This record gives sequence, C-alpha cells and structure tokens, in this order.
Amino acid sequence: MARQGSSKRDAIVAATKVLLWERGYEATSPRDVLALSGAGQGSLYHHFPGKREVAAAALAEMAEEEIAGIDALFASPAPPLDRVRAYLTRERHALRGCRLARLANEAAMEEPALREPVAAYLGRIQASLRASLEEAKAAGSLIPGIEPAPFAAVLIAIVEGGFVLARVHWDEAAMREAIDGAVQLLAAVSRPQA
Repeated sequence: MARQGSSKRDAIVAATKVLLWERGYEATSPRDVLALSGAGQGSLYHHFPGKREVAAAALAEMAEEEIAGIDALFASPAPPLDRVRAYLTRERHALRGCRLARLANEAAMEEPALREPVAAYLGRIQASLRASLEEAKAAGSLIPGIEPAPFAAVLIAIVEGGFVLARVHWDEAAMREAIDGAVQLLAAVSRPQA
C-alpha cells in the first residue's frame, strides 16, 4: 500500500529523471521539476530537503532501472562473446546521451550522493563485460595476450565515447561508427570457434 503523499513524491522523482536525462543536473531547477511533475513547492520540500536530494533519489532509481537491463542482457545463456556483442549493439539514444553517464562532466559529480549511482551503473557494465570476457578467455575464445579487465574498460570507453561523439557532431552516425569499431575490435581479438 502506498504511503500518504507518495504519489507526489513519485511524480517529483519521475519528473527529475526525465529532466536529468534531457538537461543534466546543472540545467535542471526545482521550478522545472515542479512544472513537469505538477507538484507544488510544498510537496517538493516535504519529501526532499533540496535539489541535490531529489536528484540523488532520481539517479538511484535510474541506476536501478539501467542495471536491471544490463543484468538481463548478461544473464543470457548465449556464448560470452555474443553477450558482449549484444551489449555493444543494443539500441541506444545516441543524441540524448547515456542516461546516467552524461552527467559525468558536471561539477555535481563531486557530490558522492550524485556520483555513486552513476558509478554503480558503469561499474556494473564493466564488471559484466569483464566476467563475460574472462569466461571467453577460459574457453579459449580470445587470442593470447588479451586481458579481460582492461579490454572491458576499453569497450565501455568506446560506448560512452560514442555518445560524446554523437552529441558533439549532433549525428547518430558518429555513435554507430564507434560501435562498429568496437565490434570489429571484438572480432579481431576473438578466436574462430570450431
């Protein structure tokens, strides 16, 4: 059963999630949140002391949602390199940027409450990539000399960098090109399976 007033809190958090992805933290004001959520100022400050706290709640929910998607993708019974390829080629909104990591260059990332959900999301991706690459290495599916941890870091850097390229050039093709490069790199380090 919902708590009294929880629908207003939920509306505030939902609006903040939308605005953080569209505008980022610094360009989102409490007034924007109120306008989009339909909540009154009293509701906002009843549930949250300020902008940072509502943003932290929104980012925590966003991270939880995105991590669930990553967990589902990597829980697939597909071979490990197929899971990695599926992560690389999954549908993304290139021009909107990564839902969480697009905040990485904002000063707000100095705040642990805002940084931790973003770090948790990217950390989960990196750990999932590393685990799949370790599984592939153990199965002999990677060429010698490829270490899973740094290669996982390279792959996530390519994806996140693809978002940056797409936004800088305002062209989705820039991200597709980065992803195509990552897929080619994965193929280059993969051993043909008998």
